[in-house]
Amino acid sequence: MAARKPNWFWDFSWTPVSGCCPAPNSPGCANCWPMKWNNSHTHPTETVYTYAVTKEAKRGRRKWTGILTALRDGDEMWNLPLTHPGVENPALGPGKPNLISVVYQGDLFVEARVKGQVVKRPKKDIDRVCVTIAASKHIGELLTKYTPQMAEYFAALDPRTVRVWKPKLWLGFSAENQECFDRRWPDLRPFAEAGWFVYVVIAPMLGPVTLPPDFLVLGKCTWVICYGECEQITPEECRPMEPDWARAVRDQCRAAGIPLFIRGMHSGEYVPPDLHIREFPSVR
Repeated sequence: MAARKPNWFWDFSWTPVSGCCPAPNSPGCANCWPMKWNNSHTHPTETVYTYAVTKEAKRGRRKWTGILTALRDGDEMWNLPLTHPGVENPALGPGKPNLISVVYQGDLFVEARVKGQVVKRPKKDIDRVCVTIAASKHIGELLTKYTPQMAEYFAALDPRTVRVWKPKLWLGFSAENQECFDRRWPDLRPFAEAGWFVYVVIAPMLGPVTLPPDFLVLGKCTWVICYGECEQITPEECRPMEPDWARAVRDQCRAAGIPLFIRGMHSGEYVPPDLHIREFPSVR
């Protein structure tokens, strides 16, 4: 079995569907790390998350097309959550389910615009992703910037489906700064109140974030992940993350009993010892 990388907040990733576009009013999308990664790597074959969803732009730089793709029926990767035996030393502890980062390169709930037309991920593709995770022995981390679309999808579920899926799917949202947090959190607050596990990824952290009382009250029933722009971004392009921003979030989490995972500073920058914090939620 493979070992989990210590700076990851999941055990393994799974991308059966892909496709994305810059989210509205989302400064975090300015330095999209998958595009930076694709610009510096070559691939022997086309995949669902590389050439199938990106194209050559000016000066040879790739970008998201807004075209939403999925693996072909019969592709063995569709069954990865069902067949993966799990990693050594899973993040949640010995004998616990693995955490799967779902649609690592892309956004499951993206609403793209292609040639002036709004394009949504086919519901059947979202259904298949969620059903597969729910049928596995693992837990899926569904992270999105498109919280209205995520909320619409989960609000429409049959109550019987909710009972089965709720323990297996964690609903996450990105929040690069205070404005993004304040805009996205209300979309998912009702699900946290209804017993879904809702968490936030403050990344890339572009400014200070104060967690509101209605989030802090969740305590151990939520999770905060925090980091700056990742190693794929060059030092010249990377926007800095101030350690004191992370310290402020740390202090709020400690006071509320919320587990905190700090993956790192911007572009591999030195992480002060007091910010070496990699906590995970408790799962029965």
